[in-house]
Amino acid sequence: MHALDGRKVASFGLLVGALVLCSLFTVLGLWQLDRAGQKRTSFEEFESRGVAAKIDLNHINAADSANLSGYRATVNGQYRDTNIILDNQIHQGRAGYLVYTVFEPDGGDQRILVNRGWLRADSERSHSPEFNTPASSQRLEGRLKQPPQTGLRFEGSDLIERMADNMWRVQVIDFAVLAAELDVELFPITLLLGDDGGDGFVREWTPPGSDEARHLGYAFQWFAMAMTVVVVAAILMLRSGKAGDS
Repeated sequence: MHALDGRKVASFGLLVGALVLCSLFTVLGLWQLDRAGQKRTSFEEFESRGVAAKIDLNHINAADSANLSGYRATVNGQYRDTNIILDNQIHQGRAGYLVYTVFEPDGGDQRILVNRGWLRADSERSHSPEFNTPASSQRLEGRLKQPPQTGLRFEGSDLIERMADNMWRVQVIDFAVLAAELDVELFPITLLLGDDGGDGFVREWTPPGSDEARHLGYAFQWFAMAMTVVVVAAILMLRSGKAGDS
């Protein structure tokens, strides 16, 4: 009698454990499906904005530019010899920086950070990367985009490390902090230059949301794990029932 009761308790515990794990894996799978849906929406919006009319940054209110991510844009003006390098950016397994140079549009009071591309970092972190910055007037064309949001965040000036007279290294692009440090007004968005590199820069931009398939793959794995739990639990309970009948 006690053995039978013990088997019932064990079977009940197995059932509860299987239900908990199955529910957890299913929730995680649904979450990954939701993430895939969000990525799909982001990608479709980015693509649709890419075929819209170009934005002329010389003739828009800079404050409105924060909502223009994904649009193609043009701007006439001149680079300033002020560079922000975003740390911990990996390309093909190599560590490097994204290089942002301050650009002054003609006739405007605000400046925009131009993402000129990826540059390999020196093995000695105290060494500043070397690159050329055009001194003449420029007409730039590119894509408006919010900077990467990953990185370490500290308070105030701890966010910024000055490496040279014209160069600051940061862990994250914070427009307000940078504007205060550089004593300029900044557009609340950045301009990505086209894919043609130069001066050692690599420009292989990835559209936002293009990794939808990765989340779908994760969702499949979680659902497969949930199904595996159900099958294993069913087999164990059947075996337990047969043992009890014998």
